[in-house]
Amino acid sequence: MELKPISPFVQNIFQKYESMRPCFMSEGHFLNQFLWENYYHTKFAYDDTALYLFFEKDGKKGAFCPLCPVDHLAEAFRRMQRHFHDVWGAKMNVFLIDTLTKDVWESAGLLSGYTIHEDRDSADYIYEAEKLKTLSGRALHKKKNLVNAFQREYEGRFSYETLSCRNIEEVKDFHEQWLDERRVDDKYNCIDNEEEGVYRLLGNCRSVDCHMGGIRMDGSLVAYSIGSYCPSIQCAFIHIEKARTDIKGLYNYINQQFLIHEFPEARYVNREDDLGQENLRKAKLSYKPIRLEEKFYLFET
Repeated sequence: MELKPISPFVQNIFQKYESMRPCFMSEGHFLNQFLWENYYHTKFAYDDTALYLFFEKDGKKGAFCPLCPVDHLAEAFRRMQRHFHDVWGAKMNVFLIDTLTKDVWESAGLLSGYTIHEDRDSADYIYEAEKLKTLSGRALHKKKNLVNAFQREYEGRFSYETLSCRNIEEVKDFHEQWLDERRVDDKYNCIDNEEEGVYRLLGNCRSVDCHMGGIRMDGSLVAYSIGSYCPSIQCAFIHIEKARTDIKGLYNYINQQFLIHEFPEARYVNREDDLGQENLRKAKLSYKPIRLEEKFYLFET
């Protein structure tokens, strides 16, 4: 396999393979892989069977779940295994596998000699889009109250804005301020790596297809979000969401308004994982996901 970097100019290749089977896992989509390429040192390859994702982290080689049709998953496993064994002379370790892929590989009898571990910290939160847009029902009543209170308190001072490349420097400045307040509570030491990925995305704004939106208050940016959309599964993926924490209800408002304005056609929303951060887990569960998109690690013994 010819391994290539995940550049802004291969998004169309990823999107072709992303649409070949229903994949609600955030790592199965281009923007997530692009944002975290420098963290994992990810490279990709593709052929008539699948798009493959290989990485090297802390001296260890691994792979992510391949992107391909369901009936190609077994062959993709075999080709990945050959690459590990014959090219790298290493055991195969595959990370962030969704339940569908795991079940197909188990049914095909491919996992003899492998151990499987579920990783709760990496599970993605999947929501019904209409619920997050309307905040209807008793379960989300408190969220709706927070949004209403925000609108009343700051009436006439704020507005939602679809952001574009012309706003990049402003987004960068706000992002730096947000990061300075968050590095203290960073269980997986991912804050700086996320910053690098965000800056890489912003620096390639004109080459990468994504959605950006923000809340402006008294003329200044106080919240922003970045997402992408997979039409084959009608799912919006929220990759980045930052807001000032001293403005009560602001996170709830950007959460709602970003979906309303940028993803009106979405049926589902993936708000990614919580990385085991207690406060983030509590916040994501409070929005009542319809399910968690479970992820598994596969280790060759």
